[in-house]
Amino acid sequence: MNKMNSATLSKALLLLMTMGWMCAPMSAQLSDYIPSFGTEEAPPQVRMGLHFLPNIAWMLPRDTHSMDGKPVFRFGFGFTTDIHFSETYSFGTGLNVFHNGGRLEYIDRVTGDPELALDDSTRFIAKHARNYNNQWVELPLTFKLRTKEIGYMTYWGQFGLGLGLNIRSTACESIDYVYKEKIEEDGTVVWDLLDEGVYDVVDVDILTDNEMNIMRAAMIVALGFEYNMSGSTSLLVGATFNNGLFNVISNRNHGPDLQQEHLETASGLIDLQNLQGYDVKAVDNAILLTCGFLF
Repeated sequence: MNKMNSATLSKALLLLMTMGWMCAPMSAQLSDYIPSFGTEEAPPQVRMGLHFLPNIAWMLPRDTHSMDGKPVFRFGFGFTTDIHFSETYSFGTGLNVFHNGGRLEYIDRVTGDPELALDDSTRFIAKHARNYNNQWVELPLTFKLRTKEIGYMTYWGQFGLGLGLNIRSTACESIDYVYKEKIEEDGTVVWDLLDEGVYDVVDVDILTDNEMNIMRAAMIVALGFEYNMSGSTSLLVGATFNNGLFNVISNRNHGPDLQQEHLETASGLIDLQNLQGYDVKAVDNAILLTCGFLF
């Protein structure tokens, strides 16, 4: 029995010594980060801040028939939270409210005369151009890597996912009516070419909530720096590439039974003898400038 107790005690001591040897480096690292009485205070484990988000946004078609246009300037703001695992690693989250969007162009078959309200049966082929303005509330879920403070500067990089909820969508729309449907006596359908400028609608603000998906997912990649002003208060500056991952166009209001249908084209040209509809697909991207304060 004594031999067994001695062997057990020896094994327990050996196990404790091994655990102590393994935990020593971890204890040293933690002692550098967790403050203790009589030592210099470590950085806070949670930091919060506010920032502005001016951005350049654009929409990129994911079908072969729609065309994109010039980028647009948008604006936003947000609240940021950094939850630190260590002095150089943290989980970055918060809440961003920002506008993005961009210009899309496509050709539609439209039912209804724009100048005669009682004529809701005449069909036209028209060129649509829309500058979308979409407003999102986004929850970022990211990992943030930081350098230690160099002088007054700390440099950081960020990577993760953004989950967005659409709260409003509008567009400035221009319509160029190109062809008007004409039915011959024998029932043959022909398309008459309209003179330029006839029936045109220019820069009309419309509500497009029913054209946009209510949810959005994006990849977030960011770089920036913090300038320590005093204590834990820092100036925050950065640039973020917010890359939409999935189609944001819902197409719920398009189709032959809903007065409008997108038409396929080949190199920007339309085949009047073989009109085929399609669903518009596009992702929305933005480069956001972050400027604010961390506390």
